[in-house]
Amino acid sequence: MTSLLLLLAIGCDATSTVADDPACDPLADADSDGLDDCTELEQLGTDPNLADTDGDGHTDSAELDCVSDPLDGEQICYACGWEHSDPGDLDNVGPEVGDTIGNLRMGDQCGEQVPLWDLAGQYWILFMTAAW
Repeated sequence: MTSLLLLLAIGCDATSTVADDPACDPLADADSDGLDDCTELEQLGTDPNLADTDGDGHTDSAELDCVSDPLDGEQICYACGWEHSDPGDLDNVGPEVGDTIGNLRMGDQCGEQVPLWDLAGQYWILFMTAAW
């Protein structure tokens, strides 16, 4: 009984990782999405057996290339290549100095609506017009 408990304790080592797992082959890409199985399991949390883990029509590797979250089906790649840079903690929306501008949606040159907060953390030149 003592040896059985010792084996169970070794098998449940909290410091072991997926890469330590002999079943994890860093050269394998079961879903052919361009990401190896170990990276998907250990680093990304994506499903190594599904090329498109979140089911949004873009492969996991394509979403990483366009800075989209491969685990969030609502977040998709922009045709013009805009990054999803919304930090998720923007608030204090208002007209005062130091306030954050509202999360306006603007049409880009590729015909998509891009929320302004997806451009956060970088400098951009906006060309805006109005017509009556």
